[in-house]
Amino acid sequence: MNTRLQSLLALLLLAFTMQVQANTQTAQHLHEFRSDGYRAATYLLIDNNLFERIRDPSNRESYNAALSKMGQQLQQLSNPPELRAPFTELTNLIRELENQTAEEAHYHLATVNRIMMAHANLDKAVEALYTAQTGNINNDVLLALNQQSLETSQILLLYQNNMFSSIGVYFIEPGEKQFQTIDAHIIERSDTLKELLPSMTSTLNELNKQYKFIQPRLLNHHSDWVPSIAAFYLLRNIETLNDIARDQIRLSKTS
Repeated sequence: MNTRLQSLLALLLLAFTMQVQANTQTAQHLHEFRSDGYRAATYLLIDNNLFERIRDPSNRESYNAALSKMGQQLQQLSNPPELRAPFTELTNLIRELENQTAEEAHYHLATVNRIMMAHANLDKAVEALYTAQTGNINNDVLLALNQQSLETSQILLLYQNNMFSSIGVYFIEPGEKQFQTIDAHIIERSDTLKELLPSMTSTLNELNKQYKFIQPRLLNHHSDWVPSIAAFYLLRNIETLNDIARDQIRLSKTS
């Protein structure tokens, strides 16, 4: 093989590697945008949960912080119209809810229901873009970390959603054993991640410990509600999983 051909192949390989890295980074940005969408929806439901007699202002601060971060992430993603339009709709509905007076309380749950529909529309749009980005990524570790993070977000939002009899579930397909199905995936994937990331066994064991602490509440979700405690433990797990995913991307760039 002559030197010129070797140089051309090397350049092609470098270009391919750089494109894969770019796709991987974009996929992670999309995943984290999606994570913050679930965080915003979670705290919005907690804030409007009728079981809470005293409204904690930190809940509104938390979902607005998540929305602010999503706006920043959209800028990083170059404002794709597929996300900007449903994100604007979600934000506008939340502002509509915030502007309703106490005398309009009977409208609140109807607006919350519309917000959850808007969240589901945005979530499906992010999922489509994420799937397109990951189609050519051969990175089992990243995909497993993202999926574990996603399903932890979903079981948490499903838990919060079940405190409302008048609000539908739109972000996942309806089913009789939604909690059990997602829970089984999380437990099984926890073992898979330990095999994929043996150096992270201690951290992954801690995540599993925190999940199992709240797991009985998730599976017995019709009694003894602990919305804020569930959010505390599961959102902490999600943050750690996303941190590990970012570290994995950084390591792949230097290897």
